[in-house]
Amino acid sequence: MSHSRQRIALVTGGAGGIGLAIVRRFLADGDRVAFVAQNAGRIEKALHFIGPVDGRVIGQSVDVSDGAAAAEFVAEIQARWGTVDVLVNNAGISPRRSDSQRPWLLQTSLEEWRRVLDVNITGAFIFAQLVAPGMMAQRYGRIVNIGSLAGRAVPLIAGPHYAASKAGLVGFTRAAARDLASYGITVNCVAPGRILTGMTEPLESETNRAALARIPVGRIGTPEEIADAVAFLASEAAAFITATTIDINGGEFGS
Repeated sequence: MSHSRQRIALVTGGAGGIGLAIVRRFLADGDRVAFVAQNAGRIEKALHFIGPVDGRVIGQSVDVSDGAAAAEFVAEIQARWGTVDVLVNNAGISPRRSDSQRPWLLQTSLEEWRRVLDVNITGAFIFAQLVAPGMMAQRYGRIVNIGSLAGRAVPLIAGPHYAASKAGLVGFTRAAARDLASYGITVNCVAPGRILTGMTEPLESETNRAALARIPVGRIGTPEEIADAVAFLASEAAAFITATTIDINGGEFGS
């Protein structure tokens, strides 16, 4: 890769929370950024929030589990800008529990199970497979998968489908890293703990108050702190880091 040109980053689930923080961080670093989300209204809000960046951002409504739609979007990026240098697989869904008295396992329908795995892990596979050939050809690339504490420890808040999908991302990260290492491509995972986003309710919620008691550093994390770690893994400083998962949870994982 010629490092004299702007890098091209692709972020899934980029219209809010952690994804939007990652999009904004790459833009601040001077990169061109394409992002997808499912909700077109949220994309418009995100683009308005980002503001004018000299044509360096594209946002489009794409279901990440739809291989044909994903391929069309990647082809559009390549036609407009060139090869994708950095992929961040951030898109994820975590359905709420309907009955707290009944085991979550028993209230998860097969349809809901499949949908969560389709978005959270199959989407990552689809996009990695789409961008890998271009990265291999230029012998440079960075892929960062966004996992979760729920895939690294006993999930206290998330369901079995979410935990399984996020644990699966760790295994997928290692396998893809092994496959692509000889081409100058690194593949890593970032596993956030409790982060204050639209998905995690207001700071003063009962769930967040309970989480605070488990976090040694005594606070909830921010989306920007996850974006900082992603930016590092996508940088030249992280060229010798691959197949790893970085836990960003204020020490909760070890408590």
